[in-house]
Amino acid sequence: MALSEIEGVGPRTLKKLLAFFDSGEACFKASFLDLKNSGLSEKATESFAKQAKLIDPDKLANQLIKENIKATNIFEDDYPALLKEIYDPPIVLYYLGDLTASHQQPLLAVVGSRKISNYGQTVMPELLADVIKQKAVIVSGLAHGVDSLAHQLTLENNGQTVAVVGSGLARDYFYPASQKGLAQKIIEQGGLIVSEFSPFTAALPFNFPRRNRIISGLSQATLVIEASGKSGALITAKYALEQGREVLSLPGPINSPVSGGTNLLIQNGAKAVTGARDILESLGLAAAEKPTVKLETIQASTDELLLLKMFGTSGLHIDKIIENCTLETSLVNSLLIQLELKGWVKNIGGQNYVSLISL
Repeated sequence: MALSEIEGVGPRTLKKLLAFFDSGEACFKASFLDLKNSGLSEKATESFAKQAKLIDPDKLANQLIKENIKATNIFEDDYPALLKEIYDPPIVLYYLGDLTASHQQPLLAVVGSRKISNYGQTVMPELLADVIKQKAVIVSGLAHGVDSLAHQLTLENNGQTVAVVGSGLARDYFYPASQKGLAQKIIEQGGLIVSEFSPFTAALPFNFPRRNRIISGLSQATLVIEASGKSGALITAKYALEQGREVLSLPGPINSPVSGGTNLLIQNGAKAVTGARDILESLGLAAAEKPTVKLETIQASTDELLLLKMFGTSGLHIDKIIENCTLETSLVNSLLIQLELKGWVKNIGGQNYVSLISL
């Protein structure tokens, strides 16, 4: 925790230091020469050494106890597994509530505009109720609008939700202060409030893009409900893509100011969400569709038959399809599109395909 307090030293630099020194304590108490030998630049070494003298680890620990805040770090077993996989995971996570909520599967990030429209307010319960009842954990940012509604709907449907905030978790620094009541309800229902920022960190503007990478990093997929062309929700979607996670987007009216961003995401390849099943499929929670057509009744080419016979009603990823057949990758992609258009196969999310043909 003390190491993460040092300004100008981010997660990647801290990992470098911890790899060089035997322990966090040794790193914190290291001499100027040892810090420089660890790979830090001279400027970074000077900054680190100066700040380390001003930080009292014991005082920080006592402050956490006083505020009833807990902490974990990336080397602990209780650190969220999916978050460990991203490019720059926070070294330390501060939290209130039950950290096991971040270990449940699946976790779905739900983000969007603070100025949610009537359309968004109407559609969100229809989309999320079944998803929550299937035990998906909803992750969001506790902001007004889409975020707070996502948390509230989860509570109403007796689910677990995780809120990631862009401030410290100490009572006088918690942001948004107007959402403290909602945060308390989340905790009481077995949920989690989490932050990478020291407990006494104010909610500064540049904290929120950093916060967004944690929302997507905790989650298997990210659903964007409504977003303008410059919405912070698009930053979360960008992080999700960089982290190799699926992005889902709610299409909206072309003349709506909060649908420009979501429609753009769909144009750029995000999965369009037109019902709860689209979300359930992406999370692996949808029941397999029963084959509706018999193989002998269709007119299929030799290559199409080759693919159809490869996978049944359980999903098969496109990489496996390409690996297991003798066809060129470009031809496989083309055939899959044709088979989808004919209604013989279905993409159930994440480029996993199932056959709708009875073999």
